Amino acid sequence: MKKNVSIPLLALFLIIASACTEDQKTISTIKESVGATSTSQQEVQYGSAIIVKNTDVLIYPLSLSGKDEDSYEREVKSNQWNFIFYNVISGTRDFLTREKVIINSFQIGDSEQGAGNQPTLSDQFIYYDINDADTDGDRKLTRKDAHKLYLSTLAGKSFIRITPKNYKLKSWKLDTKHDLILLDLIKDLNGDKKSDYQQEAEYFTYNLKTGVLNAVFDQKLKDEIKNLAKKVL
Repeated sequence: MKKNVSIPLLALFLIIASACTEDQKTISTIKESVGATSTSQQEVQYGSAIIVKNTDVLIYPLSLSGKDEDSYEREVKSNQWNFIFYNVISGTRDFLTREKVIINSFQIGDSEQGAGNQPTLSDQFIYYDINDADTDGDRKLTRKDAHKLYLSTLAGKSFIRITPKNYKLKSWKLDTKHDLILLDLIKDLNGDKKSDYQQEAEYFTYNLKTGVLNAVFDQKLKDEIKNLAKKVL
């Protein structure tokens, strides 16, 4: 009798112990996976489609919720960090960029043009106000860092920065008659991580046809202005 009872009890005990062990393994794996997701991955949020007029392209904005916990943080709080450009005819899907950026705002073509106006060269581009580097030395990419002006084609190609190095964007506008972007920029005086930007703006023009950036007030003209000012003052 004892042998008949002990064998089933022993078998039952082994089955229960094995089941508990398997449960513990599964829970451990889930906890480990959840932990990794919370520290190294953020929740991606997909924005609804933006129609790019007179093209076959739709733009889907990508945002992040939460904050990176790595050594070089991005303070996002649902900031847009990338766009997906979807061609409804070919079915191609392309990222705007593979770099780490914050997209503060963007403009498709010339927003001031009325519906009845003829398209101009400026309408063939998308303009972006972007943070692309930690310029204040706090090891975070935030909207407090220097703003830069970028542009791309309507399909998201040829994504380039217009603002020169060691400058931050103050404002910009389009001169559609001459195919120019007029930029008001502020220069970083010391060029290091702890940016010390001068308050007086410097003025540049960017030619959409040639891709050439020119300073309106070059050093020669500034010297002439100073000499002339001495006579007036």
